[in-house]
Amino acid sequence: IYHEAISCYERALTLLNRSLSTYAGLAYTYHLQDNFSAAITYYHKALWLKPDDQFCTEMLSLALVDEGRHGIDPKIEFE
Repeated sequence: IYHEAISCYERALTLLNRSLSTYAGLAYTYHLQDNFSAAITYYHKALWLKPDDQFCTEMLSLALVDEGRHGIDPKIEFE
């Protein structure tokens, strides 16, 4: 179902390429899929349009934390 949502958001961007809600929706959808890199990219695009957007600011912070957490190999031992 996420791939369908992403296709719809991408289609919307071809029609109106500067839409805060479309960038935010696309970012959130990628975030739900644990595709943090894409989510971070689209949260940044949304914030470029409206730097004080609270939802995107908070979700960007969460995506960065999530990316950091998922990027750590649990088998690595720390000294």
